[in-house]
Amino acid sequence: DGRLWNLVGFQTNLKWGEQKRVLRMIPGLENAEFVRFGVMHRNTFLEAPQLLDPTLQFRSRPTLLAAGQITGTEGYAAAVAGGWLAGTNAARLAQGLEPINLPATTMSGALTHFIAEAPSEKFQPMPPNFGLLPELPERIRDKRRRYGAYRDRALEDLAPFCEKALVAA
Repeated sequence: DGRLWNLVGFQTNLKWGEQKRVLRMIPGLENAEFVRFGVMHRNTFLEAPQLLDPTLQFRSRPTLLAAGQITGTEGYAAAVAGGWLAGTNAARLAQGLEPINLPATTMSGALTHFIAEAPSEKFQPMPPNFGLLPELPERIRDKRRRYGAYRDRALEDLAPFCEKALVAA
């Protein structure tokens, strides 16, 4: 009802008294009542390059799959995509079918290939980003055209997966 306000993503190592002091310096918050202060959190993640294939299967136990931020991906879209891939591959394995390994030219494929193939000694979680995609054959300076070229290549590389899915259905 408009009496509580939340600072989303306010992660800090500042002690609560110091947070109160600093926040009270903001005009309009001089007399604010603080219900809860920010705290630092650390996400837990697997050493994916040592454990997972790009299909999100555990190398040592292929019938076990992982998904979400624990795999070393970051962000809601990546979590949804990883959940879809792990769930789809679990269903395919249960049906005696080969798991899907998405092309590295797609964003989801680039991300799953990254977590499976990154150097493991300094592995850190990664959000989806264009830097994960293989370079285009030609350099395109115009951002709109470059992103369109990434899209077109990804769709072309996904076409065989779509055709397989139609035949299987």
